[in-house]
Amino acid sequence: MAKRTNHVVPSSSGWSVKKSGSSRASKVFDNKEMAIDYARKISITERTELYIHKKNGTIQDKRSYGNYPNAPKNKN
Repeated sequence: MAKRTNHVVPSSSGWSVKKSGSSRASKVFDNKEMAIDYARKISITERTELYIHKKNGTIQDKRSYGNYPNAPKNKN
């Protein structure tokens, strides 16, 4: 079974929150902080990992809200 994840990614309309494997955004935000807050709440509820991407698409930060061994420590 593949690990479920959520991603905050740049989009033409601002910042999108997407689930892994999905081509469509769950929700689009004007600024990155609002997208991160929304994605964090979803990841906590779903007990999944959250990947926050930079404007160029590379991964800036990874946060784990599930039961994953060797998971990175969360900042909040």
